[in-house]
Parts: sequence; C-alpha cells; structure tokens
Amino acid sequence: MNVRCPFCRTSFNLSRDFVAQAVAEADEKKQKHHVVECIKCRKAIKVSVKQMRRFVPREVEPEPETAQE
Repeated sequence: MNVRCPFCRTSFNLSRDFVAQAVAEADEKKQKHHVVECIKCRKAIKVSVKQMRRFVPREVEPEPETAQE
C-alpha cells in the first residue's frame, strides 16, 4: 500500500504483512484509523482502516476434495 505524507510529500510503501497486522489491531480496538509515522519527517499520518482492508491478502479457502473414480 502506497502512503504519501501530507507534510513533506514523501511517498512510501506499507508491506502487506504490516497492513494485515494493523487492520487486525484496529478491529480489536474498534478504530477507524491507524497511525503511521512518516519515514522522512517522523510526523504522524492517519490511514483509514477501510482503505487498508483493500490491500490485505484474502484468505484462500481450501477446495473440497472431489471423489476419484
């Protein structure tokens, strides 16, 4: 997920693992935003949890076994 700092205009990526963990923590605490620190100016950036959910990898459901004849 790509994030841009509104203060210094630096663009950086958040890994899928980080986003998945952040969404899980936000769901646990019932938050609507997650705070990320800019890598250049170190200011806090609010990122919407709703937007982060789009980048979380979906769980793959195992396919049912078919009967072999």
